[in-house]
Amino acid sequence: MKRIIFIGFAIVALTISCKQRETKSALKHGDVLKSSIENFEKDRKKLSTKLVASLEQAQNDLTAEDPDLPKASKDFEKDWNSIMKRYNDLQKGFDKVGKSSEAYFAKLDELSNNINKESLRNEELAKNQTLKRKWDTSYQEAKVSVDKITEVLEAGNDFHMVLVASSIRQKLEQNVDELNIIAQQAKALLGDLEAFTQAGRELVEG
Repeated sequence: MKRIIFIGFAIVALTISCKQRETKSALKHGDVLKSSIENFEKDRKKLSTKLVASLEQAQNDLTAEDPDLPKASKDFEKDWNSIMKRYNDLQKGFDKVGKSSEAYFAKLDELSNNINKESLRNEELAKNQTLKRKWDTSYQEAKVSVDKITEVLEAGNDFHMVLVASSIRQKLEQNVDELNIIAQQAKALLGDLEAFTQAGRELVEG
């Protein structure tokens, strides 16, 4: 009799332990995604601050009455190297958000598929699919912005080459309006990514 009672307690304890591990595992996936999104947002803010400040400073330097082109070129290059590093961090962070979200939704489906009652299981799986479609839309929109930022940075690199050549010739032949266009594109795209991180927060906070 004692043995039967002991086995019963052992089964209950094991069941509770398994459920606790399941909860811990599920919460971990949510925490990883939340952390990835927060880190991506930090990288976006750092890139945004540095990129906008650098472009505005270049605009000021080049529209001065007698611009010092060699100095402006050196300053722009220094800032641009820092910007490229921050952009690489942003790209890595974006990739991490994508992988974390895949694991997050896989865990949601795993939990839902473990529901015995078919109607309830199907209902939960449908909720997961609706949420994933919404998230996929946000993710793809953010990916478009990240790709376009690449184009903006490539335009900035081209502008720098023109600036270096101009500093050698000691006269500015490139229209500063081009720099203004690059600056406006950068601001708009970084704003789009801010909306993406907000969508991510809403996803993990329910």
